[in-house]
Amino acid sequence: MIDKVVALNTVKHTGHFTLAKTPENAADRRDAMKACEVLQEEITRLRTRAAKEKQIPRQVELNLELKRIEAQLAIAIQKL
Repeated sequence: MIDKVVALNTVKHTGHFTLAKTPENAADRRDAMKACEVLQEEITRLRTRAAKEKQIPRQVELNLELKRIEAQLAIAIQKL
């Protein structure tokens, strides 16, 4: 049952509903889903900070960090 919920939650990232084929695959998907959620929260936090930042060099630094985390999110999504 949990695997079906995880599969349903992965749809928002991948656009595909597929169930895990093995218990190991299901555990990997759950871990990747948790990583996606954490990274998405971090992206939201960084976007908010960058929007409020007045200094251009600091905005650039925050945007570079944002791009790095977005790349990590893309990797985590591929694991789904």
